[in-house]
Amino acid sequence: MTTAPLLPPPSSPADSEPPPARISFRQPVATTGYIDAAWWPRTLDLTAELPPLMDVMWSAAREVNRVSYNLHAWDRAPRRMTIEGRTVRLGGFNTSDPLTVSLSGEWGQERIDILVIAPDTSPAVADQAFRIASTVGDQLRAGEILQQAKDNASHDPANRS
Repeated sequence: MTTAPLLPPPSSPADSEPPPARISFRQPVATTGYIDAAWWPRTLDLTAELPPLMDVMWSAAREVNRVSYNLHAWDRAPRRMTIEGRTVRLGGFNTSDPLTVSLSGEWGQERIDILVIAPDTSPAVADQAFRIASTVGDQLRAGEILQQAKDNASHDPANRS
């Protein structure tokens, strides 16, 4: 007698949860520096990317509910979203740094500036950006972190063909 292993039924897109956010925070948290974390979203769709990001923030007891971003760096997004029963306000601005998003609480307290690693970035460069952005005491801005990450990745023998 032959038996087939029992496999769970295939999940439908509605049943599946979004993958967790790929984010790295500076540890320990410091008040100096320009960047507090690095985030590597999978797409440029904030409606798809913010729920996992906010889940990470709220799980870490970070009470943020406002997101500021560059209008031209992301797909069109609504002004408000409901995530896990909470209202999150989104503000897109022409003048915001396209390499960052900023999260804050309702009254502007607890501002968190996050480096955005473009979805199409190579894993080697993203890994370097995560490492650099999580360094305490670093005074690099978003563009400088990404340039240094690209330079480091190109000089790493493990990344050469």
